[in-house]
Amino acid sequence: MQLCPACAALRGAPTATSPHAQLLLFSESDINYGATATGRAEYYVCHECGAEWERDVARSEPDTLWKPSPKPLR
Repeated sequence: MQLCPACAALRGAPTATSPHAQLLLFSESDINYGATATGRAEYYVCHECGAEWERDVARSEPDTLWKPSPKPLR
């Protein structure tokens, strides 16, 4: 799959980086890493190139990165 330029820029970007305009939220779920972190997992689908991404958003995990979703979202 050929990533659009905006999705290509997300590869390896910190999860604090906002999703681009064509990257729409597909679903989200709560996460709980034992007693160390809570937050949510967000799953996105790009409506330009079809890429599927996920990010974990938790205050105690500031170094997490955007990553391609390992599970099919559609």
